[in-house]
Formats: sequence, C-alpha cells, structure tokens
Amino acid sequence: MCGSGNNGGDGYAIVRTLHSWGVPAVAVEVAPTRPRSDARVMRDAAAALALVHAWNSVDSLDFGKHPPIIIDALFGTGLTRPPAGDELAAIHWMNARASAGSRVIAIDLPSGMDCDTGSSLGTPDSVVRAAQTLTMVCEKAGFAASGAHELLGEILVIPIGGPPVTQMPQTVE
Repeated sequence: MCGSGNNGGDGYAIVRTLHSWGVPAVAVEVAPTRPRSDARVMRDAAAALALVHAWNSVDSLDFGKHPPIIIDALFGTGLTRPPAGDELAAIHWMNARASAGSRVIAIDLPSGMDCDTGSSLGTPDSVVRAAQTLTMVCEKAGFAASGAHELLGEILVIPIGGPPVTQMPQTVE
C-alpha cells in the first residue's frame, strides 16, 4: 500500500525488489506521487514492470482469501494530520485484512501514528496495527510510549548508511 511521499517511494522500491527476487508482489497506489519526486521515480520504475495498481482496483486483485503479507508504505514521519479519504480507507482495509490473518509490516512506522507521541494522529481506528515495523536508522521517540507496542508489533531497526545511533539525541531548546 503506497502513499504519495517518500514512504510510498520505499514501498514501490520494495515491490520492485521482491519482484526481482521472483516473489509475486504488487504495489497499490493509494495516493498519486508528486511529479519530479524520488517517490515518482520509484513509482514509475514499478509501473514499467506492470506492478502498480490503482487503489480503486484493490478488491479485484487476486490475493486469494487475503494477502499473506501487506507492506504499509502510506505515511512516514512527515505526517502531521489525521489520515482521511482513500488513505484512511486503506488503513481500515489493512487492519481488516490483519484481523483476517494477513501479516502487516509497516515501513518506518505504522501509517497514522505520530512518531513523537506513539499515538494515533486521529481516532484510534485511523492508525495501522502492524505485526512488525521496519524502521530506519533508529527507533522513533514515540516507540517508547505506553500503548505504542500494540501498533508497532515487533520492531526491527534497519541501517541505511548513516552512522550507528547508540541513543536517542536529546532535544535542545
């Protein structure tokens, strides 16, 4: 499930990588990427391989009963508002599939989660409930908040070329 920003670009790159490894994978474009963005480059590369499908066609895709794995790449750390529209519908769709047995893996943090507080930016049902979160460089401050674990699931920190972080930096005011 791919959004319009950098998190969506990560989702398109993941789908292309899985495809190159022979793993059947598709990207569902929930929101269009911005022109001339890194996310658009990743989206267009996936589209060139016929791996991109529109959100309004998600129910026609042949997943069997439900997809075994869903990658949540809708929103990342830049989200500052409650999800709405198709993005909120996609969050509800992912959570419903998770309840039916799909494994949801969030990229960087579950979509709809405030990375600083660990809570939903909207109502409690407007955030993805992931079985696993693959986060970049270090855990976000909100990951330590009470109740955040039920949204995050298992956390795996992925290095992406930056220096290793041994502890969260302190905020200077």
